[in-house]
Amino acid sequence: MKTTSKEGKIEISFMGWGNEQERELYTKVFKEFETKNPGYKVNYIYVPKDYDTKLKTMIIGNTMPDVFYIGENLATEYAKSGKLAVLDPYIEKYPELVANFVPGLLEYGKYQGKQYAIPKDWSPYAMYINKDLFKEAGIPIPTSDWTMEEFMDLAQNLTITEKGKITQYGAALETWWAPWSIFVGNEGGKWFKNGKSNFNDPTVIKGLKRMYDLFQTYKAAPSPAATKQAGMGQSQMFETGKVAMFPTGRWMVPTYRQALNFEWTAVEMPKGVTRITPVSSGQLAVSNESEHKEAAVKLLRHVLSKDGLKGILGLGLAMPTNTQFFDDPDIVTAPPEVEPYKAMADYLDTEVQLEAARSGHFSEYMEKYVTPELDAAFNGKQTIEEAVENIDEQANTVLFK
Repeated sequence: MKTTSKEGKIEISFMGWGNEQERELYTKVFKEFETKNPGYKVNYIYVPKDYDTKLKTMIIGNTMPDVFYIGENLATEYAKSGKLAVLDPYIEKYPELVANFVPGLLEYGKYQGKQYAIPKDWSPYAMYINKDLFKEAGIPIPTSDWTMEEFMDLAQNLTITEKGKITQYGAALETWWAPWSIFVGNEGGKWFKNGKSNFNDPTVIKGLKRMYDLFQTYKAAPSPAATKQAGMGQSQMFETGKVAMFPTGRWMVPTYRQALNFEWTAVEMPKGVTRITPVSSGQLAVSNESEHKEAAVKLLRHVLSKDGLKGILGLGLAMPTNTQFFDDPDIVTAPPEVEPYKAMADYLDTEVQLEAARSGHFSEYMEKYVTPELDAAFNGKQTIEEAVENIDEQANTVLFK
């Protein structure tokens, strides 16, 4: 890629995903960087979909950007390519890059003991509540010490059927890896263990059965097939007032602040025998082929600085990695109340998800083996027991021999 502009400025290319709102926010952050550093120009490569396909194509073609996102579970997969720069020397030189980091979060950017990526933020999974529907039902808003049993009861009690048709669901649940890992993890379930897929475990099955029961037994949440038939996603159903409770990441906060026409809030996910929240975090990596690694790290320092974070996280998009910023009202903003999000930093999944990520097969594991089997179960086409047996048998035969 071109490294010097016509004006003689050092050019730094930055590639990331996100919605249109995030694109606009980062564009402003990069303009601020250029203003503070007139000898540099940032070329922002915005990729709204099929991000990993684009990045892998660029890796193969030796046209990698200087700085780019990688997913929270993909450091091992990309570090193995040899295309990611080792960041340890820069961290030693600029310790503010990892100052006061949320415990365990940095581990997701490591491979064989070296740091190849730095999480730029993290997005806790919270339960979003339609306060109006709770009020209509005369039910108090749950507090953050509520249990899975209480959640299951509320989901059923807040589901309304009129003339044989469900007009309001008590809950909505997405079925990709993050939501089910909470239901499983809160029961103490370890779905990946000792380098192997471990879904066929009683505690894992218990968590997955809670989701199955909401979809199929109680009809208190729309199944994946039902949402497809309705022509709207789980979040859309919540946004249109058809759902009382919906768990999702903090990335939805900017949208909810603008779009919701009802009173709403968020609380921690209900607890089981323990509490786990998945790590969802865009990470920043630097190309090992970059001609301007020092300039690339300079851009990283700006993005992770208070000024950089204020322009992005102030809209509620995610949480900062630096715990000293948790109480900064310019960075961690309301609504909803910020305390539940801060609390979740104490129980990030730095064991099961991290081990699966370090296998180097996370994407393939989920896409080929886990998601199809669980969706078949959640749609009532097979039992949870059948799904987990299939997952372990197939994944451990092909991926984790």
